[in-house]
Amino acid sequence: MFRNFRFSQLKIAPTLWALAVFGFSHAFHEWSELYVLIFTGHIAEEYKLLTLWLCLAKLFLSYLALMIFAWQILSISNKRLAVIGHSLIVLIILLYGYLVIPDLHHLSVNRSGFVEASQYTRVLIGFGSALLAGIGMMVYGFNLRQEQHSYGNYFALCGVGLVIYGGLSGLVPTDYHYSVPIFRTLAGALILVALFKALKIFDLEKEQATAAKLKRAIEADKYKAIGQLAMGVAHEINNPLASSTLALDLLERKHPTLSSSQSHYLARVRLGVERASSISQELLNYARPASGKRSFVALTEVLNSAVKLLSHRTKQHHITICCSDSIVLCAERIKLEELFINLLCNAIDACEPQDSIKVTAQQDETQVQITVEDSGSGMTTTQLARATELFYSTKAVGQGTGLGLAICEQIVALHNGKMQIASKEGIGTQITLTFYRGHD
Repeated sequence: MFRNFRFSQLKIAPTLWALAVFGFSHAFHEWSELYVLIFTGHIAEEYKLLTLWLCLAKLFLSYLALMIFAWQILSISNKRLAVIGHSLIVLIILLYGYLVIPDLHHLSVNRSGFVEASQYTRVLIGFGSALLAGIGMMVYGFNLRQEQHSYGNYFALCGVGLVIYGGLSGLVPTDYHYSVPIFRTLAGALILVALFKALKIFDLEKEQATAAKLKRAIEADKYKAIGQLAMGVAHEINNPLASSTLALDLLERKHPTLSSSQSHYLARVRLGVERASSISQELLNYARPASGKRSFVALTEVLNSAVKLLSHRTKQHHITICCSDSIVLCAERIKLEELFINLLCNAIDACEPQDSIKVTAQQDETQVQITVEDSGSGMTTTQLARATELFYSTKAVGQGTGLGLAICEQIVALHNGKMQIASKEGIGTQITLTFYRGHD
């Protein structure tokens, strides 16, 4: 009741108030029942009927809070279970009303009717609510375990405790055996301890996730500094490369009649210098701040630039680009390069050496569709659902920032497009980008 769940990531968080209300109200009912039992001989005759009404009302209201919790916990489970559970709750309420409401006007005359009404309340509202709430809690805990959250076990255990308590409280009369209240107490303790442990482990996992995000943010800042340093180095490299090209030109002019072997070596030197100059220029272009201005860009040029910048990483992979020279996009070239560099980096990271990566582009009158497909490790359903979440990464801390796909989605949205991710664990990942010409 007093825990701040405002920013909690737990789906169950908005429902726990109802469970807390049940705990308070049912505890108050049990203690007041004890008071009535002890001092029943001291209650005046004119107040006994009122006391019976109050006991029945307290019992009903306490179990009603548990029924609200059951409704809410079932709402966050799978749709089929939610529909079945909600239908059962409505059926229980209708049956309870059918059995109890017609006899309400007789209760003032026939006080034994209160015992029957109390039994209906415990069996239908009490046990029914506890059973459905327990099942909902167990399913929720099982789903958390499927998502590799260790605190799911405690939520499931809390559900077991609810079912046991519901059975002991709703189906077994207190005077059946002196041990009944003891077992009820143990079941209540099981609910309390299991829920406490579940929330504690959740807090620990949340702290660890926050620490990991902070570490990734620090790594991202580090990569930014390294990138700025690389830009400076690329700029400085251009001067000696330009001098080397000039020296090669002068050498060819002074010695026009070189042997074939000398010309071959000279051509190889020129090719190496030009390649270094080209990569350096591509790096500088990529590092240039985005102007915000769009122009018509040949898609094949952007893809080739991205591959060229990643040439140090693509040597062990088979990268195939199927893109017509006629495909043109109205876009920011630098942003597009950043988009494809991130996508290709992710694909390379997911693949083993000699795996294939294929980039396919198609167009029609209304849109341009680009597919980046790899045959790497793929993603699980849980990983796929969080793929574009900021700072979420399946890589070890220090090997990835968790920003790649989030940035890609942002760039695609900036160009009025959409990004779809399809992936299967052990098979590979396919990312489809759609850019609409109507917004060019």
